[in-house]
Amino acid sequence: MYKIDQVSPIENFKLVLEYSDGISVVADFIPIIQQGKIFQPLQDPNFFAKVSLDKTGRYIYWEDEIEFCADALRMKGTVIDEDSCLKKAMDEGKNTPLYSRTEALAFLEK
Repeated sequence: MYKIDQVSPIENFKLVLEYSDGISVVADFIPIIQQGKIFQPLQDPNFFAKVSLDKTGRYIYWEDEIEFCADALRMKGTVIDEDSCLKKAMDEGKNTPLYSRTEALAFLEK
Protein backbone atom coordinates (compact mmCIF):
# COMPACT_ATOMS: atom_id res chain seq x y z
CA MET A 1 0.00 0.00 0.00
CA TYR A 2 1.36 3.37 -1.06
CA LYS A 3 1.19 6.56 0.97
CA ILE A 4 1.21 10.09 -0.49
CA ASP A 5 3.14 12.70 1.49
CA GLN A 6 2.29 15.70 -0.68
CA VAL A 7 0.01 16.62 -3.59
CA SER A 8 0.55 19.68 -5.79
CA PRO A 9 -1.67 20.80 -8.68
CA ILE A 10 0.19 21.93 -11.81
CA GLU A 11 -0.90 23.17 -15.22
CA ASN A 12 -3.24 21.29 -17.56
CA PHE A 13 -5.18 19.47 -14.83
CA LYS A 14 -2.24 17.45 -13.58
CA LEU A 15 -1.10 16.65 -10.07
CA VAL A 16 2.37 15.93 -8.76
CA LEU A 17 2.15 13.27 -6.08
CA GLU A 18 5.10 12.73 -3.77
CA TYR A 19 5.05 9.30 -2.16
CA SER A 20 6.56 8.28 1.17
CA ASP A 21 9.08 6.01 -0.60
CA GLY A 22 10.62 9.01 -2.38
CA ILE A 23 8.97 8.41 -5.76
CA SER A 24 7.11 11.30 -7.41
CA VAL A 25 4.39 10.76 -9.99
CA VAL A 26 2.49 13.06 -12.34
CA ALA A 27 -1.18 12.16 -12.65
CA ASP A 28 -3.00 13.52 -15.70
CA PHE A 29 -6.67 14.11 -14.93
CA ILE A 30 -7.81 15.20 -18.40
CA PRO A 31 -8.97 11.68 -19.39
CA ILE A 32 -10.92 11.47 -16.12
CA ILE A 33 -12.45 14.92 -16.57
CA GLN A 34 -13.54 13.98 -20.11
CA GLN A 35 -15.70 11.22 -18.64
CA GLY A 36 -17.98 13.94 -17.26
CA LYS A 37 -20.73 13.06 -14.80
CA ILE A 38 -19.33 12.90 -11.26
CA PHE A 39 -15.96 14.21 -12.47
CA GLN A 40 -17.43 17.32 -14.12
CA PRO A 41 -16.52 19.68 -11.23
CA LEU A 42 -12.82 18.91 -11.84
CA GLN A 43 -12.93 20.85 -15.13
CA ASP A 44 -13.07 24.09 -13.14
CA PRO A 45 -9.39 25.08 -12.57
CA ASN A 46 -10.24 26.74 -9.24
CA PHE A 47 -12.00 23.63 -7.97
CA PHE A 48 -9.23 21.36 -9.28
CA ALA A 49 -6.60 23.42 -7.43
CA LYS A 50 -8.41 22.74 -4.13
CA VAL A 51 -7.28 19.11 -4.04
CA SER A 52 -6.63 17.81 -0.53
CA LEU A 53 -4.70 14.93 0.94
CA ASP A 54 -6.32 12.87 3.67
CA LYS A 55 -4.42 12.64 6.94
CA THR A 56 -3.36 9.02 6.35
CA GLY A 57 -1.94 9.76 2.87
CA ARG A 58 -3.99 6.94 1.40
CA TYR A 59 -6.14 9.10 -0.88
CA ILE A 60 -6.66 12.57 -2.33
CA TYR A 61 -10.03 14.27 -2.52
CA TRP A 62 -11.99 17.36 -3.51
CA GLU A 63 -14.52 18.70 -0.98
CA ASP A 64 -15.58 15.19 0.08
CA GLU A 65 -17.15 14.74 -3.37
CA ILE A 66 -14.46 13.04 -5.42
CA GLU A 67 -11.61 10.87 -4.20
CA PHE A 68 -8.82 8.73 -5.64
CA CYS A 69 -6.69 6.20 -3.79
CA ALA A 70 -2.89 6.45 -3.64
CA ASP A 71 -2.38 2.98 -5.15
CA ALA A 72 -4.46 3.64 -8.28
CA LEU A 73 -2.81 7.03 -8.84
CA ARG A 74 0.63 5.45 -8.52
CA MET A 75 -0.20 2.74 -11.08
CA LYS A 76 -1.75 5.15 -13.60
CA GLY A 77 0.66 8.07 -13.14
CA THR A 78 3.96 8.82 -14.83
CA VAL A 79 6.99 8.44 -12.57
CA ILE A 80 9.19 11.53 -12.47
CA ASP A 81 12.87 10.72 -12.58
CA GLU A 82 16.04 12.54 -13.57
CA ASP A 83 16.22 10.81 -16.95
CA SER A 84 12.69 11.83 -17.97
CA CYS A 85 13.28 15.42 -16.81
CA LEU A 86 16.54 15.61 -18.74
CA LYS A 87 14.91 14.16 -21.87
CA LYS A 88 12.08 16.69 -21.65
CA ALA A 89 14.53 19.56 -21.27
CA MET A 90 16.58 18.32 -24.22
CA ASP A 91 13.46 17.93 -26.38
CA GLU A 92 12.28 21.43 -25.51
CA GLY A 93 15.76 22.77 -26.19
CA LYS A 94 15.68 21.34 -29.72
CA ASN A 95 12.60 23.46 -30.43
CA THR A 96 14.03 26.64 -28.96
CA PRO A 97 15.87 28.89 -31.39
CA LEU A 98 19.31 29.99 -30.31
CA TYR A 99 20.17 33.67 -30.26
CA SER A 100 23.11 34.95 -32.22
CA ARG A 101 25.74 36.78 -30.18
CA THR A 102 24.29 40.12 -31.26
CA GLU A 103 20.71 39.08 -30.40
CA ALA A 104 21.80 37.77 -27.00
CA LEU A 105 23.62 40.99 -26.13
CA ALA A 106 20.61 43.04 -27.25
CA PHE A 107 18.34 40.89 -25.09
CA LEU A 108 20.57 41.38 -22.05
CA GLU A 109 20.61 45.14 -22.54
CA LYS A 110 16.80 45.37 -22.34
